Amino acid sequence: MKGTYKVLVLLIAFTFLLSGCGSNAIDVNTNTDSKIFKDVLGREVEILEPPQRVISLTPAVTEILFELELGDKVMGVTEYCTFPEEALSKPKMGGFEDPNIELVVDAEPDIVFVAAGIQTELIERLEELGITVFCLDAASVDQVIKNISMVGDIMGVPEITKSLTDEMQEKVDYIVDKVKDQEKPVVFFEVWDEPLMSAGPGTFIDSIINLAGGSNLAGDADTQFPQLSMEILFERDPDVYIANDFHKKGDIMTRPGYETLKAIKTERVYTLNDDLVTLPGPRIVLGLEEVAKIIHPELF
Repeated sequence: MKGTYKVLVLLIAFTFLLSGCGSNAIDVNTNTDSKIFKDVLGREVEILEPPQRVISLTPAVTEILFELELGDKVMGVTEYCTFPEEALSKPKMGGFEDPNIELVVDAEPDIVFVAAGIQTELIERLEELGITVFCLDAASVDQVIKNISMVGDIMGVPEITKSLTDEMQEKVDYIVDKVKDQEKPVVFFEVWDEPLMSAGPGTFIDSIINLAGGSNLAGDADTQFPQLSMEILFERDPDVYIANDFHKKGDIMTRPGYETLKAIKTERVYTLNDDLVTLPGPRIVLGLEEVAKIIHPELF
C-alpha cells in the first residue's frame, strides 16, 4: 500500500508545479565564493560556500546528490527516499508531506532541498529558524537536466555534474532522433485505476510519451491528471496501454470490457516502475528509454 500512497503523494505535489527556474547562478561578489541561485519559485538564495551538511526532503534531489557522489554530505532524507540503496541508511526526517522540523533543525544542515507544491509552506518555517532552503521541481526531462546542473553548481562539483548531464542529454538526443520520422501510436498511461486517471499536459509522463515518439491519449486534457470516463478510453482506443507496476499486466488485460481495446487485442499492455516516469531525477532518462522501447520496439 505504501507504493500506491507514494504515487498519490507525488501526483498531488506535481499538480502544483511552477514552471521555470531562471538562470542557474548569478555571481554577486567577485571577492568571495558567494553566489546567488534562483530556485523554481523564483526565490534568490545566497550560497556562501559549497554546503557540507545537506538534507533532502525530496526523493528526486536525494537521487541527484547520490548520483553526483555526494552521499557523504547527506545528513537526512525522507521516508520516501528509497533510491539508491545507500539512501536507506540515512537518518529519516519524516515523510515527504510532513517532515519533522525538529529533526531537521537538530541535524544542523547548511542547506535543505525541498520540492514545490505541498512542501512550499516548509520554506518559511525553516527560514525563520535560520536554515537555508532551496526549492527544485520540474515537469520535463529538459528541466531535470537543468536542475541537476544547478545542484552540482550549488554543491561545487562541476566536473562530475557535466559528465552526468552530458550523458543524459546524449541519450535523450539519441532517442528523439531515432523516433522522429516514425508514426506516433496512441498511448494511454494509467496513473490510477479507480477512478481511472491519466497524465495530461505539463506532466513528466506527457513529456516522456512525446519524446519517445508516441501520442498521449490524454495530451489534450485541461488538467495535469485528468479523470477519464470509460467512454473516452474506448472511443480513443489506445495502441499502447501503460500502467504503474503495482498493477499486474494480466489483471489489466482481464478487466471487464477491456477485451475490445486495441492494446488488449494486440497484447501491448505494459507496466513500469512509477519512479522512472514521475521523479524528476537522473533515472528519468531510463524511464524515457523504457517508454521508447515500449512504443517503438522495432527501433530499440
